[in-house]
Amino acid sequence: MLVLIKFLGIAALVAVGFFCSFKLGLWNPSLETLTAKYAPAPSQFITIDGVPLHVRDEGNTDSALAPLILLNGHLGNLRIWDGWVAALKPHMRVIRFDFPPYGLSGPDPTGVYSTDRAVVLLGGLMDHLGLQVVNFGGTSNGALVATIYAIRNPTRVGKLVVSTLPNGRPPKRTPAPDLLQGAQFNTWLAPYQTEYFYRAFLRDVFAKPDRATDELIAQYADINNRAGAKAWVDAYIQTQYKLWDTTDVPTLFAQLTTPTLLQWGDGGRVLPPFVGDLVRDQLKNAPLAMKRYPEAGHMPMLELPDQSAADALAFLQATSPN
Repeated sequence: MLVLIKFLGIAALVAVGFFCSFKLGLWNPSLETLTAKYAPAPSQFITIDGVPLHVRDEGNTDSALAPLILLNGHLGNLRIWDGWVAALKPHMRVIRFDFPPYGLSGPDPTGVYSTDRAVVLLGGLMDHLGLQVVNFGGTSNGALVATIYAIRNPTRVGKLVVSTLPNGRPPKRTPAPDLLQGAQFNTWLAPYQTEYFYRAFLRDVFAKPDRATDELIAQYADINNRAGAKAWVDAYIQTQYKLWDTTDVPTLFAQLTTPTLLQWGDGGRVLPPFVGDLVRDQLKNAPLAMKRYPEAGHMPMLELPDQSAADALAFLQATSPN
């Protein structure tokens, strides 16, 4: 009995030590480790307004088409555009970057993580690169950043290609059981966030869960476990809620006059098809084309990269928005 008690005591101490190692951030990978793995050439880090931005600048610089800047969505990073870049860079210059709080950019010395701050950093990056007029591609939160920049700076944006552009807090729904369980694990182990959670997260936002490959899941888990990332993302979410709760979105979106291709994954659950209908109607003053993908969910560029990139290219090359 005494041996058993000692064994249980040692096991308890080991378990406590293991738990504390997560809470102390000992499992969170360093920026140096992540940069070596996920930011090989041509990645570069450009400091804008005190913020180091992870940027990849590739493609055909002799193209008559304006450069295309790509912005990722929630918990994503610039690597979500790999399929698009491979398809588009023979035709145009393609620039993508992680906007804080996401990816390998940051931290922001202001401590501010918001859509408005991302818009400012986007403009600063354009100025740094000497870009006067660009096209944008964006998804989810990144689509909102691109849209607001275009509203505020209409002469500097030629065309927009945006997917699952949010127009408010996502509609309430019952999350999948494994997503709820993964979120609970994250609460226990924060600031470490388990790969189990990111598997559930990606499978939940994709129309076909098996498209969430092990490689993609590991990428999301690695980069979002960067030291400090969870706190920055949490701060961004709170400012995003405030934006939705204080903004007259129909009035805001009605200000957009930039020719726009709205891509929508009709197989998605986060922003289902009826939200796409609302967004389409709210962009009433923009020359608008819409492509719907019944077999894609929240991120068509990851789920159907070839088709969504081809549609984007056709739109960007066209002389009219339709």
